Amino acid sequence: MHYDVCVVGGGLAGLSSAYHLVRKGVNNTIVFEASDKPGGLLKSEHVRGFTFDTGGSHIIFSKDVDVLTQLLGFLQNNYVKHYRNTKIYYKGIFVKYPFENGLADLPPEERFECLRDIVMNYVRRRCEELPPPSNFLEWLEYVFGKAIARKYLIPYNSKLWKTDLREITLEWVGGRVPNPPIEDVMKAAVGLEVEGYKHQLNFYYPKEGGIESLASALADYIVSKGIRIVTSAPVGSIRKSTYGDSVKLYDVEGKVLASCRSVIYTAPINRSGEILEELLGGMAKSLGRLKSVPLAVIGLGIRGNSLPYHWVYFPETEVPFHRVAFISNYSRNTSPPNHTTIIAEISFPTQEALDKADEGELVDRVIEGLIGVGIVRKREDVIVRRVWRWRDAYIIYNQDRKTVLESVTPVLKTHGIFLHGRFGSWNYLNMDAVFKRSEELAKDVIAYISDSSRRNH
Repeated sequence: MHYDVCVVGGGLAGLSSAYHLVRKGVNNTIVFEASDKPGGLLKSEHVRGFTFDTGGSHIIFSKDVDVLTQLLGFLQNNYVKHYRNTKIYYKGIFVKYPFENGLADLPPEERFECLRDIVMNYVRRRCEELPPPSNFLEWLEYVFGKAIARKYLIPYNSKLWKTDLREITLEWVGGRVPNPPIEDVMKAAVGLEVEGYKHQLNFYYPKEGGIESLASALADYIVSKGIRIVTSAPVGSIRKSTYGDSVKLYDVEGKVLASCRSVIYTAPINRSGEILEELLGGMAKSLGRLKSVPLAVIGLGIRGNSLPYHWVYFPETEVPFHRVAFISNYSRNTSPPNHTTIIAEISFPTQEALDKADEGELVDRVIEGLIGVGIVRKREDVIVRRVWRWRDAYIIYNQDRKTVLESVTPVLKTHGIFLHGRFGSWNYLNMDAVFKRSEELAKDVIAYISDSSRRNH
């Protein structure tokens, strides 16, 4: 079968790309998904009345009103709105998030240290007395001062990224770690209420079905418009067609899946060397240099109600997880009455370390950690336990990333292969950014198809 567009990967990036193509009149599209259902990280599992988001904590928000309206539109009123209630667990205190807006929660001495350092750094930056940072570690102290950086930001990010923060480039910080307004920090230190990271201050979440209901609604919509979604269909290779006017997708056994004029590729590009070897030649091996953080998501169904927060960050090394999300506070329909649904996230330095981690030991570590910080009262209250493992979760922005992408992306585009999404384009993107880029990408793909038609006639 010949298609205008083949989409590799049925996560949010792949589904939203197909959606925007449909909106622009391109219906001759097929989506290939390696797993047994679409959704990517937006998957949920229902166990004995508890609903767990198996790909980690995901919420719906956006500064772009049009994007937010479209995302919520798929849910057709199956959503609830929240005002963020998020904390950082620091020395036994639940500090308001972000940390610089929660200084009033700290003891006076530490509050003073944090305020002094961030103000002094602000003044030194304005006077051009501070050398500009060259990596993420230096940037944290450059912007936030030593106290906030060393009390929270450096230990938390080291715990999450499982890599030397000096190896992370400054490409990442612009869209992910906003600079705090200095007046807001000063207000927070004297107890005035201020909010940071306002782009996610108000967020939405599905009322029923967990976060997967968003992916399912999007998939249902594009299928209703004639788009095919083929599941359990991993792509084994992509090769040039005989006449060079298209490419062919093959399964892992070498059988033809489809012939495509253009491909939107959202599968993990770091694991795609063999798939793209014919198109990239010797450059295909360089894809393995792209690094990510593997992740274990531990879901617990707990008897009784817990803390009122949406999620909590844990920078301290003695606590095994770096983040805990209270999914039952996102929607009460994700747990039975008077019960709590929790997911805890633990990152790993390598896939091998993730694979070797014993499931029972992971669960035990999380339960002990939750008891230690006061989220779970006693072990007997935990009545459901689940573990999900993800080989790729967080994209590491190191120097290899830029070098590899700058070399392979233009080559793939000459063959009509467009890299997209968190794992296809190797960008740490929020859901709204993925959705918005899908619309922009649809225009590029249509232009490519139009140009190739003119060239071949």
